[in-house]
Amino acid sequence: MLFMEALLFSYAAKVLLLVLPFKYCQKFVSNDKCKRTELDVRVLKQIKKAVYRTNWLAFWDNKCLVMSLASRWMLQRRRIPSHISLGVAFDENKNLIAHAWISANEFDVIEKGGDYHELYQF
Repeated sequence: MLFMEALLFSYAAKVLLLVLPFKYCQKFVSNDKCKRTELDVRVLKQIKKAVYRTNWLAFWDNKCLVMSLASRWMLQRRRIPSHISLGVAFDENKNLIAHAWISANEFDVIEKGGDYHELYQF
């Protein structure tokens, strides 16, 4: 069931990003009602695994942002607070690359995976 939920939210996040400007997309993934203090790492690992499994069905380029938004919705349903971070780094050819990652209580649901300079967090 988590796989189906992750798949649904991944496609919904992609459609949302295609249709609306990013500043309006943030309102759909607000973290206001998430007040749970005790976190079950097992649930976080299951969400992470489900979102990464749906990644192979993605046919678009910005996979990390879509996966971060889908993860945020899954965490919101369980009232788990989280932080989405947007950052940039330079690759070996000096090209600027962007990345999005999400963490919940120091657990990376979507991993940072590099030396990215964090620009924005919500």
